Amino acid sequence: MNSEKNAAIRSEVFKQELVSSLLSKKVSTIKKVAKRIRRQRIEGLDQALAEALDFVMTKPRSWEAQHELILTIAATDCTSLIPYLEELVQGNYSATVLYRSLALAIVYLQNKDRKELSYVYSILESGNQNLFAGALLGLNQREVVLSHEEVQDFYCTAKREVYLENFRQVISPIQVLVSMAYLFEDKDRQELISYCQELNSAFFSSIITNLNKNKKIPYL
Repeated sequence: MNSEKNAAIRSEVFKQELVSSLLSKKVSTIKKVAKRIRRQRIEGLDQALAEALDFVMTKPRSWEAQHELILTIAATDCTSLIPYLEELVQGNYSATVLYRSLALAIVYLQNKDRKELSYVYSILESGNQNLFAGALLGLNQREVVLSHEEVQDFYCTAKREVYLENFRQVISPIQVLVSMAYLFEDKDRQELISYCQELNSAFFSSIITNLNKNKKIPYL
């Protein structure tokens, strides 16, 4: 009994140390501890993570720390912060990767207990490549199984010119979609693979090869 009590005390002390680091108002410290929390999947730090993100969002050049905190919020299942993330994603960011990480986090958290595609559908017409790719990444990381109709909805949208711009330089929606094709029906999978091979067989070759492993590529 004493050993269990001592372990609980140590765990609480450890969490308090993490909270102190998150609230330190030192960007480098916050980024470092956020990465540690994410890798160890330490849950129950929703409020401290939100306060830390609030602070670093006032530092436009600290996009890497912002990105890390957003991924940590997702990885540690901070579902209470979904409304906060939905508010943040409405902002204007020069570091466009933030749209991807925010959309990923929102969709990943929304799909914790059940399939929820409303947010993904809501941004299909946004024309924001990072936003759409991030939303698909959220589904990818949860390994959400999509119906034929859902796959076709996302596939047809991902083929639009606005979502294919610079697809070799950035994570594009079509790239994410093909990486999760192992979850699709065979007909959908083959259609997507054929399209990507026609688009740029060299670029997509390694992604298509990984489909044979039938598992997601870790991102969180």
